[in-house]
Amino acid sequence: MLAIHGLKCIYDTGARGWAVELALSGEGEEAVRRFDVDGPDDAEMLIEAFDESTSSSFDPATGEIVFAYEYAELDGDEDEDDESEEDGDEDEEDEEVAEDETSEDEDEKVKA
Repeated sequence: MLAIHGLKCIYDTGARGWAVELALSGEGEEAVRRFDVDGPDDAEMLIEAFDESTSSSFDPATGEIVFAYEYAELDGDEDEDDESEEDGDEDEEDEEVAEDETSEDEDEKVKA
């Protein structure tokens, strides 16, 4: 596998066709490979995939281009934060109710 360091979109005026050129390196070699694509939309799609990927490679044996992506793990930390904030709001409401009851008890003592 060779690491892809860059892509460029090419319109070949002689062949009147679109291509994508890959700048590759790895295993002690640097190379450039050109692949024909159907049009500028396909070239743009490949360039966007390359830009958004965390790593990209080319397998010369199979001719495959691989774009790898890392996704953020959704391990529930955000949910726990949301729940603790909600619990905090409920705790504040409970404290306010307790203060109100204390005030009422004190008022009753003063009247007595």
